[in-house]
Amino acid sequence: MRTEAFRTEPEADGSEQWQVVEMAGELDIAQAGSLRRTIDSSLTRQARPRLALDLGDVTFCDSYGLSVLVYTAKKVRERDGDIVLAATSRQVRSLIKRCGLESLLPLPI
Repeated sequence: MRTEAFRTEPEADGSEQWQVVEMAGELDIAQAGSLRRTIDSSLTRQARPRLALDLGDVTFCDSYGLSVLVYTAKKVRERDGDIVLAATSRQVRSLIKRCGLESLLPLPI
């Protein structure tokens, strides 16, 4: 699994930057801890986080991976931040829908 965290350019209106976390490959028990550390690091960079998750290249996600996504959404909202799913693979989209988590992890159109 490839996990990259990076920041975009500042918004033109002066608002805080969005941090983008891009994932690829399998998001499973073997990778969940690494992703959680990446997320925790990203969340410490802003008082009110703005986080975009790009899951478009995730080929498989199990319950451990899903638990990290739920953890992320809750941590961002606890800090009055914003979270978006910038992209999702078919498998991840299906899993989020089957678990009824669309309100916590809003799917891109």
